[in-house]
Amino acid sequence: MQVKEIFVIRCISCLSVVLLHAISMVLVIRGELLGDAVRVIESFRTLLMFSTPAFIFISEFLLAHAYSGGVPEGFLKKRLKTIFIPFLFIAVLDAFLTAGLMMQQFHAAAILNKLLANIFLGNFIGYFILVIFQFYLLHMCFHSFLQKASPKWVLSISFLVTAAYLSYFTFVNPPVVHEQAPFPFSWVPFPGWLFYFCLAYYCGKDYKRFLALLDKHRYKVYAAAIVSAVSIVAISYFSQSLAISSKRPDILFYSTSIIFLCFHLFSKLKSVPKLIMFISNYSFSIYLLHAFFLIIGMVILSGIDSISTVPAVVLLFFVCTGGAIVVSWAANKLKYGYMFVGKIYQPKQKRPEPKAHHHAG
Repeated sequence: MQVKEIFVIRCISCLSVVLLHAISMVLVIRGELLGDAVRVIESFRTLLMFSTPAFIFISEFLLAHAYSGGVPEGFLKKRLKTIFIPFLFIAVLDAFLTAGLMMQQFHAAAILNKLLANIFLGNFIGYFILVIFQFYLLHMCFHSFLQKASPKWVLSISFLVTAAYLSYFTFVNPPVVHEQAPFPFSWVPFPGWLFYFCLAYYCGKDYKRFLALLDKHRYKVYAAAIVSAVSIVAISYFSQSLAISSKRPDILFYSTSIIFLCFHLFSKLKSVPKLIMFISNYSFSIYLLHAFFLIIGMVILSGIDSISTVPAVVLLFFVCTGGAIVVSWAANKLKYGYMFVGKIYQPKQKRPEPKAHHHAG
């Protein structure tokens, strides 16, 4: 059974990531011209920070929803081919480009350093894939434990673990950000995302009950989304030392409330609009490739002084999204093209199978 909310949330999250990076890039190029407005823009940029947690949530939600009795044979092998190999290819491409662009010359040592940091530390846009694979393994090891355990206990403990973990890296030991970045403890290891994983497991497993609960408590869902959104913008604006990042403890409340709000609202849709479905199907490729178009867009923008901030962001956003879709579409025409840019998701049309068990959870 397909969950239509997932396609909409995937589409929104994917476009939010692109918009986030488009705004960042324009701020880098035009920051000094904007003066005080930069603080305001940065603060509102925090609203887009639900996107990575939403991706994490979706991936585990789908596992729990689709495989109530454990993952099928060849599960990991298939994902290594469709997700991990594109991750490795983009890691190589990123290492060549960033080491080359930053150093203006291709030193083998610099490229190798960057490549190893990309693959093992997730020191580039693809770090999300390393998080997802940790959760594939966690799901395989612990799904039978989660099935028997009390959701209240699991969710309470995982929330405390994630909140404590994020608080430590936000307030006690802020991660150092520079070229040869140290191990990004704040964003790759699973404790920083554990709550989303556990929550997604129970929501996916009891999907109908989850929707019923959201419906019953809908006013709380609306209130939580509004209050947490206002709070994170205010915190970002008034706390200059805090990084604009999805790895902050306050984002934990915000992301959860936005995920709940999306599920509640989009469960009312009769069907998924074609454009949303289209972007959702390309979301993995957009996620992996948009950063390269960001560089192309930056070169274009640097040459046009007359364009103002908002049109610059819009232009970058469309260049990144459109460029990634076109490259992915072209590459997927080749037999093994998907191994470089990610597979275009194609929803299965006919679902009723003779061996399907009728009620899963």
